[in-house]
Amino acid sequence: MHGGNIYGNEIEYDFSVNLNPLGPPKSVRDALAAALNHVEEYPDPEYRELRRGLANYWQLAEEQLVPGNGASELIPVIIRTLSPKSCMVTAPCYSGYETALNAAAPSCRIHRIPLRAEDDFTLPENICQEIARVKPNLLILTNPNNPNGKRISANRLREIVDACRTAGTVLLVDECFLALSGGDEDSLIHCIRSEALPAVVLRAFTKTFAIPGVRLGYAVCSAPTAERIRRELPEWNLSVFAQYTGTAAGGTSGYLAASVEVIAREREFLSEELEKLGFRVFPSDANYILFQSRDRELHQKLLDKGILIRDCRDYHGLTAGFYRTAVRTHRENTALLQCLRNIK
Repeated sequence: MHGGNIYGNEIEYDFSVNLNPLGPPKSVRDALAAALNHVEEYPDPEYRELRRGLANYWQLAEEQLVPGNGASELIPVIIRTLSPKSCMVTAPCYSGYETALNAAAPSCRIHRIPLRAEDDFTLPENICQEIARVKPNLLILTNPNNPNGKRISANRLREIVDACRTAGTVLLVDECFLALSGGDEDSLIHCIRSEALPAVVLRAFTKTFAIPGVRLGYAVCSAPTAERIRRELPEWNLSVFAQYTGTAAGGTSGYLAASVEVIAREREFLSEELEKLGFRVFPSDANYILFQSRDRELHQKLLDKGILIRDCRDYHGLTAGFYRTAVRTHRENTALLQCLRNIK
């Protein structure tokens, strides 16, 4: 189950997908319009302008970047490239990892690290010991985690990187929501830039720039690993719309700063109001909030009112009554809260 399934339902407010509430910036909208002039041309199969822009932004070699048709294309391709015999994931976390593991590495043994409600679903203190004990070929982490939105501190991530290096484990970190949490300074990309790490970082334009319909993401890793991943991708996997959009998104620092500010303010407002309504709200650093309700049919009741939130009962480690809501604009957040008051 994923968010964003608005088709077949009459949806006025979609809180099930965690997009930037400010919507796409003007530069991205202009780039999409400009790309219309190139629809009679094949897209650049080597994504030269896009890779150059990303390399300049992160101060990386272009050879360390692998653009893809959204993170959802890259996840199974990375797994197929690495061919892990064992993989460690957290629970709960994004279900797409296990889906990709089952498809791209069907014989892979999956070890789940339980995240507990009493710890606000943060990483357990013994995670490095578990890495040393299990010695998985691959460890997948999300920073911030989905569905609860807690970030991994830079110091903690450094400890995990060291544990993975000792255990011979490749670390895959999904940072698709990190920019909107204001945590880009803690990105593992900075470590990959300065030293050779057995790690892959996954990023996406989808959430940061509110363009899920464009489909654009990228992976960052060592140049040899990047070349192996690229060989698994189909030709022309990025449309001219995706490439123009990604190139234009490079000069949007003001937009991102404003986005982080709005999200932080609205996240605090929405969290406080949800708690006043009697929900158990878990701390978040991201543009989404996990909360728990005694009402196991809340998702359907909101859907009947034209509001879509994410029912999280299908996450490993969660049950009926756990829900995730995106942090949207103040007007939208207020509409959600008013509907919840009317239901209760």
